[in-house]
Amino acid sequence: MPSSEYNKKQKDHLQYLRYAILLFFLIFMSWMGYRHQLLGGGPAGSPTVDALCPFGGLESIYSWLKEGYWLRRIALSSFVLFIGVTLATLLTGRVFCGWICPLGAVNEFFSAGSRKLGIKKIKLPPAFDKYLRYLKYVILLLIIYTTWKFGTLTFRDYDPWAAWMHLSAGWSEFGYGTAVLFATLFAGVFIERFWCRYLCPLGAFLALISKFSLVKVYRDRSPCINCGKCAVACPVGLTPDKDTIQGNGECITCGRCYSACPVDGAMNSGYKSKNLTFLKTSIAGLLIFAAVVAGAKTIGYWQTYASAPPATGVKSVDNVFGWMNLDQIAKTVGLDIKSVLEASGLPDDTPTDISIKKIPGVDDEELKDALREYMQKNIGSVTNRLPNPQEMRGSVTLSQISSEYMVDLKDLISELGLDGNVDLNSPVKDILKPLGREVQEVRDAIQKLMEEKP
Repeated sequence: MPSSEYNKKQKDHLQYLRYAILLFFLIFMSWMGYRHQLLGGGPAGSPTVDALCPFGGLESIYSWLKEGYWLRRIALSSFVLFIGVTLATLLTGRVFCGWICPLGAVNEFFSAGSRKLGIKKIKLPPAFDKYLRYLKYVILLLIIYTTWKFGTLTFRDYDPWAAWMHLSAGWSEFGYGTAVLFATLFAGVFIERFWCRYLCPLGAFLALISKFSLVKVYRDRSPCINCGKCAVACPVGLTPDKDTIQGNGECITCGRCYSACPVDGAMNSGYKSKNLTFLKTSIAGLLIFAAVVAGAKTIGYWQTYASAPPATGVKSVDNVFGWMNLDQIAKTVGLDIKSVLEASGLPDDTPTDISIKKIPGVDDEELKDALREYMQKNIGSVTNRLPNPQEMRGSVTLSQISSEYMVDLKDLISELGLDGNVDLNSPVKDILKPLGREVQEVRDAIQKLMEEKP
């Protein structure tokens, strides 16, 4: 077999392997999403989409570093995946995006199907395309800012991947997310990997750090014949035949430019001047990612169900999860089983030892709302109806704290040792920072005053 023909088959096999790996992760994750709808979450259930998404680790890292717990719905596994993806990207480029990401796979397969139907792709004007790519960085900053400020997954309802993982439960569960999913897939009919190019917040983060990756994709100008096939093949619309792709954060290390190139040695992947080949680079990235996950499991740092914030003595409906049974919920909110059943509108013979996700006709979010309403009407104890003080953000004022947690302002100021003339309408973080003090002191003071309140 001539060398050129052999290399052509080798390049084709690289893409067959990539598609097979993408399909494996897509099927596996979709199956996990379906299992979650059947079994629920928690220790005995199947992981939620949030527990299997590396972006959740980034969203919750501030809460973990500052307060010692993950945001609601986020599990330790999310952070492990985030570390694995970040490390693989820093060493081998965006292998996660090109070889692993299930949502990327949905977009690429959908686009490939439309191509088979003869639907031509649209090429946006370079200037418009350039500025449109900045949108995903804006989305990244907006999500991080709002999530870190408010301590909740503010844009979860709009997440297309969460919608995909919940499709088996019906389109209505993630209405906005489903709309985003199908809108981006429709756009992908005309612009390949539309979501990845312009909207993906995780892709934006990885694009930033991939600029520092040890392994780069580059074009050798000497053997290149300037045929332009690499640019046509690129799923994210790069033009390696005209521009320097080395260090371009948009490159997803898929190797399609390499597979399309008719000249040996024109498209390469390597470390400095050493060519590692796309296959070696991609396999290395996959192994790094797998090693982080396996290592976490080995040392006991793999947990796929969300944990409630540390015990504070405050019973809160916010600490109720769908994987809990009614007995666990009763303990979490400080009610007896009879009251929980009454609040939920469930019959007395409802099983109390199985996950509420498995009880027909029971929606965990609706149940939480019912519990919250019941407790506000029937429970006199402050600790049963006020928010968890450990979830308080530094952006609130002393006046707001007094109102929300029903603590006396004078007692709070005294407990904190602040001047009596302190500005009651300034964020507590702005009050404490010049004094070299932390917001955690306010949380602890609120908790103490709430526990002392009769």
